[in-house]
Amino acid sequence: MMEKEKIPEKKKKNRIININFICSGNTCRSYMAEAVASHLLKTIYIKRRPYLKDRVSIGSAGTDISVNEIPVNTFRALDKFEIPNIKFKPTPIDKLIAERSDLLITMATSHKLNVISKFINTDRRKILNLLELSNIILYIESEDIYKRQITSGKPAIINDFFQKIQIIKEISSESIIKPRILDIEDPFGSSIDKYIEVSKLLKENIIIIFDYLFR
Repeated sequence: MMEKEKIPEKKKKNRIININFICSGNTCRSYMAEAVASHLLKTIYIKRRPYLKDRVSIGSAGTDISVNEIPVNTFRALDKFEIPNIKFKPTPIDKLIAERSDLLITMATSHKLNVISKFINTDRRKILNLLELSNIILYIESEDIYKRQITSGKPAIINDFFQKIQIIKEISSESIIKPRILDIEDPFGSSIDKYIEVSKLLKENIIIIFDYLFR
């Protein structure tokens, strides 16, 4: 009896990594974080790894949307670093954003706790403060966690960013020395100097995260 011809399975569509930055009103910190991250991805990481172009989605949202206008100092701070503004309307975080995100990067502890309490079925290990996350990554790299994963017999695809996110989730932030400052200060209502200071801090830490995920 002749064997039935095997019909090849449809090639699975490459999964997209979703990263969302979260603050209160989605007009200052998380807006700047999205703009900075989008710019870095386009000008640095996609040039190094062209396949990232259709595989990374970056967004932002707020836990308490009260205004719809972006402060002018937000734009001025981004201009200082030659980072283009993005077409934007403040967006409240909802269940869909929470569930689809591979990383929910909050600006302050209050945002992290808000998201955890509001979306109890969302994996809380993917909800991390920006400075907390960059600190975990520095720990992972200093301890050479990659080699541990390989030598322990666990499957480790170092070039796969989903595997890298899984490693982040497996590291307990409680066992790591925390940075002196955990929250990104809200610049709303402050001088342009404060906005520039915040945008610089955002850029420095996003580079740490992206160097780990996308190098």
